[in-house]
This record gives sequence, C-alpha cells and structure tokens, in this order.
Amino acid sequence: MTPRNTPLEKATAKTWDGLSRMAFAADWNPETAIDWSRPIERSAVKDGWIQILQYFYEGEWQGLEIIQRLMNKAAHLFDTSEMVTYYSTQCYDESKHLFVFRTYLNKLDSPPAKQRAFDPLVFLATTGPLAVERWLLATYFTESLAATLFQRSLELDAVDLTGKEMIRLMLKDESRHIAGTRLGVQTLMAHAGPIKTALLKLWWKLFVRLAVAQVRRLKRHGDPIGMEPESILEKTFGRMAGMEEFDGKFLSDDFARGFLRDRVA
Repeated sequence: MTPRNTPLEKATAKTWDGLSRMAFAADWNPETAIDWSRPIERSAVKDGWIQILQYFYEGEWQGLEIIQRLMNKAAHLFDTSEMVTYYSTQCYDESKHLFVFRTYLNKLDSPPAKQRAFDPLVFLATTGPLAVERWLLATYFTESLAATLFQRSLELDAVDLTGKEMIRLMLKDESRHIAGTRLGVQTLMAHAGPIKTALLKLWWKLFVRLAVAQVRRLKRHGDPIGMEPESILEKTFGRMAGMEEFDGKFLSDDFARGFLRDRVA
C-alpha cells in the first residue's frame, strides 16, 4: 500500500497531533447538543451551585485568554509547532464552554458577573520570567480541579437535568485537556535543566498553596450542596499524581502528600 493510500493511525493522547484529531472527532454544537427548550425550575437549583458556576465561568474566560496569549510562545520555546494546532482546538472548546455557561446562567436569571477570585493566581502564573512553564504547571492544577468539580456535580441533586447535560459534554473535553496539559508538563520537564527546575519547584510551592486556599474559600457555597472543598482537593491532587518525574519534583513535599495520603498509605 502506498503512503498516499495508507489509512491514518488511530489517534491517541500521546502526541499533540493525536490530541488534535481526538478533538476533531469529539466536536459538539453548543446550540443543539443541549436541549435549551427544556424548562428549568429556578427554585429547584441551589444558590451554591449558581455561585460555583460563576467561578467556573470566570476561570474558563481567563483560561481562554491565557492560552491564546502563550500557546505560540510555548510552541517556539519547545520547537513543537503541533502545540499550536492542539491548543487552537482547546481554545475552541473553551469558547463553547463559555457559551453554554452563559446561556445556562441567563436561563437562571443569574447572568455571569465579574469575579476577582482568580486574579492573583493568574498574575502569579503568567507574569514575569518562565511564563510558559508556569502556565503549564498552573494549568495542570486548574484542569484537574475543573474535571473533579464537573465529575462531582453529576452526582449532586442540586444540579438540574440541563446542568448535568451541559457538564457531561464539557467533561469529555476536560479529560482531553488534562491529557494535553500532562503532555505539556512532560515536554516542560524534558527541556528544563536543574536550575530552571529548582526555580519552578519554588514557584509551585507558592502557587499551589494559594490555589488551595482559594478553593477552600468556596466552602460556604460548596458545603450546602455536597461539594466539600477538602474532598475536591484530594481528588484533584489524585488526578495530577501518576507521572513519576512530576510526582517526585512537585508532589513530594508534606503539603501535597497531605492530599495524597490515601495513595501513599
């Protein structure tokens, strides 16, 4: 069989091109994939869920802006042009997520309002030297957190049918985003020498503590609906664990191990 007629190999999450192709195959239309004509009983939707969605919306918006700002720099830094193709698909995903969040919140008479909660984390993750590297590490935490929150929301009575339909679609994207960020972190570690790694480890200690503190501030919204921050954090750290080199460099201190005690016991 000539190369021209050779069928494409199955797409996998192990390469940037494979992740892009997986995104192509999993595309969904945010206007038609969800039944927006279904009535939503506002009194049946808990205020805590709505408040957490407001944070979700802000996080998605800031994530989209940062990807667009740094994906080309990452591709040039690591000499990997396929990163641009993949991160372009993730930008498209984030734009869909923003649309469905906005549509859903508007149907609940709770349009998105500007949240300032993540501004310090965004500043810490993207300002100054090593911005690409810090962005990739920070995103590994935030994408893992988002997937954990999405998964938990599907188990809650506080979330209505339309909300769960929306979350299921986004969760499919998030699993791919985590795979992409994992590949990005692996790429980072392959290119980082001992001095850069030492600096990133110091930065990570500060970032992850601030991120955990911010998640814990959601307790007043999460506890009443069954989305307890400590449980969410343990599962988030559990999602991040599994890459031996990353675990040894970034999840080996007492702070991180406190969330992984069930895994290391």
